[in-house]
Amino acid sequence: MRNHRFSLAIILMVTGFIVVFSYQYFKKAESPKSEEANELWTQEHQLRTQLIKEQETNQSLEKKLENRREQVQSNEQTLANQKKEAHDIQKSLNNYRMLNGLTKVHGPGIRVSLEDAQYVPEEDDPNNYIVHQQDIQEVIYELYAAGAEGVSLNGQRLSIHSYIECVGPVVKIDGQKHTVPFIVEAIGDPHLLLSSLNMSGGTVDLLMNRGIKVSTEKKSDITLKPLI
Repeated sequence: MRNHRFSLAIILMVTGFIVVFSYQYFKKAESPKSEEANELWTQEHQLRTQLIKEQETNQSLEKKLENRREQVQSNEQTLANQKKEAHDIQKSLNNYRMLNGLTKVHGPGIRVSLEDAQYVPEEDDPNNYIVHQQDIQEVIYELYAAGAEGVSLNGQRLSIHSYIECVGPVVKIDGQKHTVPFIVEAIGDPHLLLSSLNMSGGTVDLLMNRGIKVSTEKKSDITLKPLI
């Protein structure tokens, strides 16, 4: 009986030793795996956090880039508008200088000749059959209205402010005297200029009805010198 108890104690002791040893063994075996898993999870968490930060940074940079792009487009549009305004101002200035006879101009146009009527009925007033300043003015105004870029009378450059007056048998323009024939030259689209003058019931018709001799011709190139 005593031997039996002793054997049982030995068996229980050995069994306990085996259990303790097995627990320690498996604990040591599992410990590296657990640490490795924790380390992997930590790295994954760090990478995920870094990725989120980079995405936020990219979104911020994209927003800034879009703002810069809009600013550049706005600046380009402003510059384009300024260039257009400068072009329009320069164009208006050039037109002003041309119409006021301040610049030399040349190009296609027309020539209009006005002469007194060759026949004057005895019972009529001879003044009705001669070219007056208002007749010349009507021709000049009609040409400007049709788009003439420059006009001259007997070689004298005119401006839109030129003063025309009749003094006896002569016509004075800005103080200079001119006699018949009165030769008006205008630079512009020849077709438009002639069409404007030759309209039915227009300037040429009214002059010719009074017997005034009117002749017109297209010119391929006319040169007008500046007033100053």
